[in-house]
Amino acid sequence: MKQMLTKGKIALADLFGDSAILKAMKTNEDDTVTAYERASRHEDAIPQSKAFFLKALHDEQRHREWFETTAKAL
Repeated sequence: MKQMLTKGKIALADLFGDSAILKAMKTNEDDTVTAYERASRHEDAIPQSKAFFLKALHDEQRHREWFETTAKAL
């Protein structure tokens, strides 16, 4: 269901142009960033897992920033 909603946002945004597509994709990144933030702070996660989640979090934050900046520039 989540995958259908994610793809649906982007398909709908396609009707409105590149900026709308990037904004829709940014909302997907928002969800991913939130998940990695929670995972990296989880008290039961082992140090190796926390390190993985933090690295992934930083990647997703970069992606989100790019989507946001690029969408504003269009």
